[in-house]
Amino acid sequence: MGLDNRIHTPEGLRDIYGKELKLKSFIEDRLLDVLKLYHYDMIETPLIEYFNVFNGDKGTASSNQMYKLFDRENNTLVIRPDITPSIARSVAKYFANEKLHIRLSYKGQTFMNRPRLHGNLNGVTQLGAELIGDDESAADGEIISMVVESMLKLGLSEFQVSVGQVDFFRGIVDEYKLDDASKEALRDAIVNNKIFVVKDLSKKAGIHDDAVEILLGMTSSFDNDEILKRAKSCVSNETSLNAIDRLSKVYQILKLYGYESYVSFDLSLLSDYDYYSGIVFKGYTYGSGSPVVGGGRYNGLISKFGVDMPSVGYAFVVDELMFAMSNQHLSLDDDNDGVMVLYLNEDLEQAVRIAKALRDKDMSVLLMRKSSKNTVDDYVEHAKAHEISRIIYISEDVKLINVNDKSEKTVNLEGVLGGAL
Repeated sequence: MGLDNRIHTPEGLRDIYGKELKLKSFIEDRLLDVLKLYHYDMIETPLIEYFNVFNGDKGTASSNQMYKLFDRENNTLVIRPDITPSIARSVAKYFANEKLHIRLSYKGQTFMNRPRLHGNLNGVTQLGAELIGDDESAADGEIISMVVESMLKLGLSEFQVSVGQVDFFRGIVDEYKLDDASKEALRDAIVNNKIFVVKDLSKKAGIHDDAVEILLGMTSSFDNDEILKRAKSCVSNETSLNAIDRLSKVYQILKLYGYESYVSFDLSLLSDYDYYSGIVFKGYTYGSGSPVVGGGRYNGLISKFGVDMPSVGYAFVVDELMFAMSNQHLSLDDDNDGVMVLYLNEDLEQAVRIAKALRDKDMSVLLMRKSSKNTVDDYVEHAKAHEISRIIYISEDVKLINVNDKSEKTVNLEGVLGGAL
């Protein structure tokens, strides 16, 4: 008989509760605050979509990475592995005749059926933004600035946003006339940091050594201006040169926002998704083994749904931010840390009065009846576990217990009701 899985989640999925869920809510609220400041409207798309929203030319997850199911008409459905194609579908349906820019934001779970022992979660929450209908460098700059501002809003100080340009790579492929097989082999080697494979393939194609260094990301010791200068000097094709000029314009915009110190250029950065068509970026911070945010420009994606609109966006992986903030021991900056009102059975009426009075002042109150089976110390430990700093203990008199050091003092009941806490 197989393992009894009634109390287990499927592989790569998990339950979230208590402090962890509180952290998740904190992160989502801060990210949404930034989206409101930039006036992005929320949109919600279905968790389940038709298979052809994501397959093939949409450039998202491969078929064997999607969770599939069927409706009663035998249509193939998938649990979304990514939200951006869903947004593209919605825009094509509802905003096809929009003449001005569209700013949308979203929050939702995505599911990817990854190989075993891959080390990543199969189900994560994405929260992001899409700026649609604007093909200018200012739009790229706004999106990256929002990413930086979001990280700062969370209290992160040590982070970096790596920015690349997929057209730089595409221009080199065209300049040296690589066939499709060679192009894909080189792209795979760059994405997976297979240095010797990149060098071998580049040598066979005759790609200039300086360009190979750029594609390998071996320019990280240089500042952004120097990287752009070196990249421009090692190519002669128009596509790559335009890509560098675009990055230069975006960099000037980031300087206007004052966020240039948080950004570094890395032309070895190629997205996992094929729908990206220009600028791409990933954000990193300590405490997470994977990028906490990614995004870029995807000018051709919405056209797959019948409407041609340039677009750029980003998606934070909330779960990766949770790992990072937990490992960095960052405070949630939550002033309302809660109070426990602990009472004996005969003091229920008095306890409810106190709890109601405190809740009327927007304080979080945990009302607990003291059992004879448990000591006061048991309740102190329970309070610690639930981030409660004070206990009002009603027995023969009313005591205020400090959870951190277990010190206590007798307090006046009317004082408590009047707001003495």
